[in-house]
Amino acid sequence: MYFPFLRGKQNELLALRELLDQGKLSEKIVPIIEPVKKSATFRILLEQFDIAGRQIAVVQNSTLSNYMGFDSEEISRIKKTSNFIPAYFLPASESRRREPNQKSMEIIASNSSFSDFDSLKDSHDYVVVHEDNRRAIRSLKTLDGISPIELDQGLHKKKRNVDYAEEPDEFFSEEHKFYAEEKYVGFSDYSIIGEEYVEAGFAAKAVAIHLVYFDEENNLRIHHFVSDSNDDIFNPGNKFSEALEKLMKWVASESFDDRKNSSAALNEFKRIAKAGSYPGLGAVKKLSIEHHLEIMGKFLDGKIK
Repeated sequence: MYFPFLRGKQNELLALRELLDQGKLSEKIVPIIEPVKKSATFRILLEQFDIAGRQIAVVQNSTLSNYMGFDSEEISRIKKTSNFIPAYFLPASESRRREPNQKSMEIIASNSSFSDFDSLKDSHDYVVVHEDNRRAIRSLKTLDGISPIELDQGLHKKKRNVDYAEEPDEFFSEEHKFYAEEKYVGFSDYSIIGEEYVEAGFAAKAVAIHLVYFDEENNLRIHHFVSDSNDDIFNPGNKFSEALEKLMKWVASESFDDRKNSSAALNEFKRIAKAGSYPGLGAVKKLSIEHHLEIMGKFLDGKIK
């Protein structure tokens, strides 16, 4: 099982909504959302997952905002269903609540001070532990009756988009191949978003498109396509075109295995390139997330060998 950890920003939520609408989100993918604010997009996403009978985890004690939830009877009903997974960062200052028919999720961050690991024993909860918290990982391996998940960083975020050009192709993950062997019930990462949270974007001198893909050994790698005209912040549409042209050349080359890495989002990138249009950088991020989650779902469903 794959548990992508997303931050509840507009285009991250839209990526999940569109994948679900298109039937492209594998049932072996359970998103974890750390909310940043109430929004119609988030409310509709929760309703959409409920209608589809799909599981979704939502952090109840967000570290990013004073998110208080929705004043809605429908959302209150959804939060009591078996497909809704209340998630908590540990240690949690408030009581960790769940309905009798629900599975809860506990999250142990890299810098978490949580140490009462025995309290998790036989809870049968999902326990997500950051890869850098080695003490927690060692302790959890001694516990029975939990469902452990390792949270990896995924994208190693750079300070500037132009810095991705220094190493345009990087290793991303192999956890999808070995998580069961390592006694985890699933694996998690931040997709192409990266662990560091940035509340608002800013005008950047360079545009970077990130594309996750499977290599010959079914490891996940990530390729960065960076614009060339990076001396100022003007004309982001042209910068996007420069990065997109590099993406189109790469996916058409022999080094790209289209059989393993085709997706609806990649087809949309191709349509945009042919039309010569500029969808905005938020939509670019959305498409990169959609591509990652679709090909990962194909792998988990046995469609990629």
